[in-house]
Amino acid sequence: MTTRQELILVPVLVQVALTLIVLALLAAARRASIRERGQHVDDLGLARDRDWTERALKLSNNFKNQFELPVLFYAAAAFAFAAGVVDPWMLGFAAAFAASRIVHAAIHIGPNIVSLRGPAYLVGYLAVTGMWTLLAVRGLGAGG
Repeated sequence: MTTRQELILVPVLVQVALTLIVLALLAAARRASIRERGQHVDDLGLARDRDWTERALKLSNNFKNQFELPVLFYAAAAFAFAAGVVDPWMLGFAAAFAASRIVHAAIHIGPNIVSLRGPAYLVGYLAVTGMWTLLAVRGLGAGG
């Protein structure tokens, strides 16, 4: 039987899956880029952005992005789980974060329209800020 505490792992696993999917898409896009441009893989050890197709570059940028704001999400989820403070608010923030990252990635590796991507990023930022705010309030409140 899954407890509420364990439910925090669902959005974490969604974020992990997203990262792995983007990595697989990146690998395929880089292979296609190398073929399309007639390059040799050994010549790309210090590849610059101009060495890749637009698709490979977008996927590379998105993959790097999966290790920026999500790091704060992973830490907050781990602390919430360890501290036993997973409640509907924490779960809601975590779910909103994971959903926003899917939307952000779809826009980033798709049409890459910044005016659409920005709001998706903002939702994730607000969600992870909410998670950390809950942790801070509960952590400081428990000690006093």
